[in-house]
Amino acid sequence: MNKKNRGLEVWRSSYLHVVDKNCEWQSAPTLTLPHGGGKNCLMSGANLAIREGANVSCVSTDNSYSSKKRAAFTLAEVLITLGIIGVVAAMTMPTLVNNIKYHSYDNAKRKVLNSIGEAGKLLAIEGDLNGAADAEDFVKNRLSKKLSIAKMCDSAHLTDCGLPSTFYKTDGKTTMSMPTKMKGQTANTVFNYGSDETQAYADKNSYGFVTNNGYSVNLFYNGACEPDIKNIDAMSTGVDSGYKLYRIQNHMCFFAIYDMNGKGGPNVVGKDIGLVGVLYPNEETKAAAVLPADYDWSSAERGGARSTRTYATAPKACDDQFGKDYRMPDRDEAALMAMAGNLLGITDYIYWSGSVVGPGLGWGQYFHGGFRYAIPVTDGRYVRCVRR
Repeated sequence: MNKKNRGLEVWRSSYLHVVDKNCEWQSAPTLTLPHGGGKNCLMSGANLAIREGANVSCVSTDNSYSSKKRAAFTLAEVLITLGIIGVVAAMTMPTLVNNIKYHSYDNAKRKVLNSIGEAGKLLAIEGDLNGAADAEDFVKNRLSKKLSIAKMCDSAHLTDCGLPSTFYKTDGKTTMSMPTKMKGQTANTVFNYGSDETQAYADKNSYGFVTNNGYSVNLFYNGACEPDIKNIDAMSTGVDSGYKLYRIQNHMCFFAIYDMNGKGGPNVVGKDIGLVGVLYPNEETKAAAVLPADYDWSSAERGGARSTRTYATAPKACDDQFGKDYRMPDRDEAALMAMAGNLLGITDYIYWSGSVVGPGLGWGQYFHGGFRYAIPVTDGRYVRCVRR
């Protein structure tokens, strides 16, 4: 064979196979052709036939020489790739971790609503929500019949049920001691008003317990709660405003502060700490659970001076401030927030709810006196958002 020529055409059955310039195939058996100079020409393949007159270019079997090419990354290329991966991870990891945390907070809120909230509603429908002596009596002898409870603690030993002695308000900066009474602690002035019966319960101690899924709960009870007022004409008329209104604290049967992970962090209202409550002691009972948005009292909407919105523009405030994961509270959620206004850093002013009274009127919640107002939608009021 003439080793000066290059290229070899080989037939395998009826298939035409053109050998690459290295004369190498990767299937057995192997056909060895002698090559001058003591070296061998290696060709691999089954049923090979060499066309007469074809030229062969050979590959040496000498280990000191090989035309086989090997692909590999250089150290510089590896380091550059790792650097790029590190930068991307540093940019996306905080957002990913934050999303996972908020997903767990949202799940806890739904579980609390579906357990404590639903248990309270069942008691209301059965006519057994009102009339207990205090929060301890209610939890031990009524709520425990509808809800699996792992442990109970009186108000002097709430930490034994995993509740933190202090926690952060929604701003994540201001600390607050865990309250043990509704009056004067949870919402400053809301429970300084209302019916005599409601105020009497507001002076009684809260009661703590741990649910079977590990949530720590501090419950406040009003055994004199009243049904909702449906007829707007039956409501009182505000002396100063002329609006129809009624005090919502008289209709809140119980509400509770829950902590999804006990003493574990971050212990911030609106994150691992939330609110749940039940209103109206009859078949029209409602349960609500909220994770209020964080809030800077000095700049209400994170845009400088505090500002108000009409009912039509209020929902956009939540979109502008916090994005699609937040919305306006409905009227019962707003009432629940007013019951625990101190935890939110709000003890005054009227805030919109997302609920409509009727044509031209929306429900607003007064955080100072507890009034639920029927307000013209063209009025300007403040907005406080909650997670969806």
